[in-house]
Amino acid sequence: MAETVRAFVAVELPDEVKEYLWQLQEKLQSYAATRVARWADPWEAHLTLKFLGEVPIPRLPAIVAALDEVAERREPFTMRLADLGAFPNVYRPSVLWVGVEEGRQQLVALADSVEATLKPLGFKPERREFQPHITLARLRRDATPRQRRELGELVGPTPVPDFPATTVSHVSLIRSLLLPQGSRYVRLSHSAFGEAPPLQADDWEDIE
Repeated sequence: MAETVRAFVAVELPDEVKEYLWQLQEKLQSYAATRVARWADPWEAHLTLKFLGEVPIPRLPAIVAALDEVAERREPFTMRLADLGAFPNVYRPSVLWVGVEEGRQQLVALADSVEATLKPLGFKPERREFQPHITLARLRRDATPRQRRELGELVGPTPVPDFPATTVSHVSLIRSLLLPQGSRYVRLSHSAFGEAPPLQADDWEDIE
């Protein structure tokens, strides 16, 4: 039995949005400048609200209870993805992402609530301002400054698909499994907005 799980809090995406992410990645991969990128699996895509790191399994019920508390106070809202971006900037990017147009303010407020509710449990708030995004790719560490700049130059001119609107109605606690073939994500809990279902500690006894 595992003693800890690598976990994060996220908004999950419907398959329809993941299909559009796949199409965008296909388009970007046609450019020579993206050869230095390591592409994220679009079918595992999600919008991270808070990375928790390695969490002892006995602490999971308290985390889920905190997320239920956050969800109980919120109402569903509409989210739509739009525009490419890069961290830390387009001149020397290390991460390529697609941002959020509609629903951005609600996501920022949701992330702030998650931060505030988890702080008493010992999770330090992020120092940087929350930027809602979906990671498309990470640049290889050996990418040269010129290669990074050339990829960054794609951010503005490259058109993105007309992403469908999706309803955000819950937050999830997700486990990240680091496997040789890449990361795999497993939902541990689902906190629906407007509801606060209890979760018993016994539910976590069989995590492997």
